[in-house]
Amino acid sequence: MTTEIIPILCNEKNMANYAYLIADKQNSQTIIIDAAEANPILQELEKRQLHPTHILTTHHHFDHVEGNLTIKEKYNCEIVASEKEFNKIPGATIPVQEGDILNIQNTQIQIIEAPGHTLGHILYHLPNEQKLFTGDVLFNLCVGGLFEGSAEQMFNSLQKIKTLPDNTEIFPGHEYTRTCLTQNLLTLPQAQTYIKKMLSREQGLLAPSTLKEEKEFNPYLQANTLSEFIQ
Repeated sequence: MTTEIIPILCNEKNMANYAYLIADKQNSQTIIIDAAEANPILQELEKRQLHPTHILTTHHHFDHVEGNLTIKEKYNCEIVASEKEFNKIPGATIPVQEGDILNIQNTQIQIIEAPGHTLGHILYHLPNEQKLFTGDVLFNLCVGGLFEGSAEQMFNSLQKIKTLPDNTEIFPGHEYTRTCLTQNLLTLPQAQTYIKKMLSREQGLLAPSTLKEEKEFNPYLQANTLSEFIQ
C-alpha cells in the first residue's frame, strides 16, 4: 500500500469530528477527507510537511466543511463534493455522483451516494485499500441522525455498505462510540478488541473498526428489513 491514513481530531470539545489525511508515502501530496476545522489540519500538514491537492467532502454540514476555504486559499487545492450538494459546499470545484471513480495521486476512490443524514451525502471508498470514509452515515455502533432524509433512505444506504468486503476498514466523521456503548457489550469477551480500538481512537490514534465488526456489534447494521431498522 502506497498510502498512509492519518486521523486528525477536530472540534475536540464539542463535536469530536475526525478529519483524515490520505498521504502518499512516495511524495508529500495528500488528500483531505472532510476539512472539519482548519487549525488542527494545517498544524498536522505543516508538521509532516505534506501538501494537500484535494479536499473530499462527504456532506454540507458546517462541522465537515469549516476548514475548506482557509485550506484552499493556502494550498490552492480542489474540493470534491456531491453534485446534489455542490452549491452548499464552500469552495467546491469538482462535482461527483454515484459510481464515479477518482484517480488522485496513486489512489483510486469510488463515489457511493448514501442519502439519509443529508439528501446528497456521499461516501468515499478506496477499493484497492479496502477503506471506507462514511462521514455521518455510519458511526461505530450507531448511525447519523436523519436531518434531511428518511429512515428508508438511511436503511438503503446501509445496505450498500453491507455489500462491501468484511475486511473493509470504517472511518467515520465523528468519534461517538462511547455514547453508544451498552453494558452488555462492555462485558462481552468478543467485544474487548473492539473496545480497545475505541480507547485508541479517543486519543486520536488510528484504530479503525472493520465492517465485519460493525456487522457484529452495530445494531443498525443487524437490521435486515426496514421495519427492523425503524424499531
